Amino acid sequence: MTHNFDWVERDRGILTERDRELLLGKVGDDLDENAWNVRRYNIRKRIENALYDFHIIAQNLPVTDIRQVFEPAYEWSRERRRLDEEGRTSSNPDVDQLLWSWLSLFEFFSYGMHAGGKQETQILMQGLVEGGIERGYREYQHDNLPKYREIEANLGLDYGNLVMRNNYLRGVLRDLPSEPSKIAEEVMRLRQLRKISQMDASRWFDEYVRRPDTE
Repeated sequence: MTHNFDWVERDRGILTERDRELLLGKVGDDLDENAWNVRRYNIRKRIENALYDFHIIAQNLPVTDIRQVFEPAYEWSRERRRLDEEGRTSSNPDVDQLLWSWLSLFEFFSYGMHAGGKQETQILMQGLVEGGIERGYREYQHDNLPKYREIEANLGLDYGNLVMRNNYLRGVLRDLPSEPSKIAEEVMRLRQLRKISQMDASRWFDEYVRRPDTE
């Protein structure tokens, strides 16, 4: 994944450039609460309409266009195969930013489904994901394969041991490297994997990277 990707100055998607700057905290100090509420309402409505559009896209976008959208995944697969043929099975190809953005889409979906605080929602989430995988693969078989095989997706969620959050964070903090530069890299990695919160990441940066002499 590239670290110099321009998150703001891109073509219009769900968000405008102004929306991106606001959500990234680059601007917005001049907005009152009502203006922020209007901005967030507009973003929510565009997200909803984008999801409705995916119903049309999934059923009607020509496969030639679909393949172009997913070309980064095919390129990753070609590189993975080349590494395997060279015996470099422990090496992983770089992941294109677009593929990482798919990960963020699933992250957003999972967080949003859990945000309601209802245990039953997890059953709904699992059913939607499994159903989508099954439908997509069935359609692919109809269009591309001479033989058809029924498929049943199974999204298994394996949970680790339940621990108090403070105990978990103490364990993570205990395993941080000693050098400030290495700490910065590890904190960024943990935050990217969502293993620590943005608040914890900022606090650790202040305590162990920007002001390491205060330990």
